[in-house]
Amino acid sequence: MKKELITTLTDNFELHAQQTENGIEYWLARDLQHLLGYDKWENFSKGYL
Repeated sequence: MKKELITTLTDNFELHAQQTENGIEYWLARDLQHLLGYDKWENFSKGYL
């Protein structure tokens, strides 16, 4: 994978990070769904519920 693509993907994930009052980063599952290219929640959550 090219360095430019990795940098772009990393930056995109970081833009969607949430943060607690204590500075702990986390991501919402619904945000990750789209970042990972899943169009439907059912496809993303299949096998995990």
